[in-house]
Amino acid sequence: MAGLLPTVTNLEGVSDVLTRAIFYVDEAIKRDFLEILPEQVDEIATISDITVKARVNDQSSGGLSYQKALRCFRGSTILLTLVNPTKKHLWVLSAESRRRDASSQWNASILSDNHNGNNPAEADRIKQQHPDEPECIVDDRVLGNLAVTRGNPIKCIKSVDLTVMQRQPVGDHSFKLPRIYTEKIFLNVEPGFRVPAAIESFIPRNLSPPYVSNLASVHYVDLHEQSSCDCFILMCSDGLIDLYMDDPDHVESLASLVQKWVGAVGDVVKDNIQEAMLRLLRYALGAEDIDRVSCMLNVDMPVPYMDDTTVSLQVL
Repeated sequence: MAGLLPTVTNLEGVSDVLTRAIFYVDEAIKRDFLEILPEQVDEIATISDITVKARVNDQSSGGLSYQKALRCFRGSTILLTLVNPTKKHLWVLSAESRRRDASSQWNASILSDNHNGNNPAEADRIKQQHPDEPECIVDDRVLGNLAVTRGNPIKCIKSVDLTVMQRQPVGDHSFKLPRIYTEKIFLNVEPGFRVPAAIESFIPRNLSPPYVSNLASVHYVDLHEQSSCDCFILMCSDGLIDLYMDDPDHVESLASLVQKWVGAVGDVVKDNIQEAMLRLLRYALGAEDIDRVSCMLNVDMPVPYMDDTTVSLQVL
């Protein structure tokens, strides 16, 4: 792609390539898993649990089938931005963007919709796809279990470019395959789900999969107008956002968080990216509230829960 001229056709083509790449990766994960039990769906129900466990839990002989199953039922975050060699064109796959202008004032704007079940548009999309299933969305979660519905970007500005994202669900095939695969195979993987009861609770709601999409949301950003600006990319997994959103005493809008993050890292991002990333994490854990930070980091404390949290910064 580095040699492509920046024509309109090529710009559109890059977005298509990124979307298809994510789709093909996810389909390959599913295809590899289905090779473990190539039987038809109605035949899988008749296979004994002993036979299923013997096929799936093959760690003693290399664990190839076991690894295929893990990749299929577990989910993964994809954080991806692509900038062309001249730094005039930016593609964001589920992320957020920021910039700084000559006035040295920071501003922020949302680049894309929030692809979680608590977004009415995303919830409505799933409900329209499953009109006779009132429990396809329960408590703002897909089938009452999974928060994410697909990926999620954001854009911000000092006049710098930045990107924040939530999980692009590659994997999570318990929400994409017929329920028999979860009942008969995924729940027989050992070691497998950390809380099997949580999985068992949503199986009855899985009536007409898929419920989550593996079609990534790709956004193109024209950087020509920002050529005189300092620019950087910030990418984070939904774990960072959850550290703010899940605290009832510090609930903030995503737009407010973006502005706060810009202010937190703007004065150091060009000189010390590591320091900027650590600042974001420290702010999320509780900043100067030592009790809260200790609670988040002390494994002996029963609450609160911290999801996998990734932060990445890149100056353009």
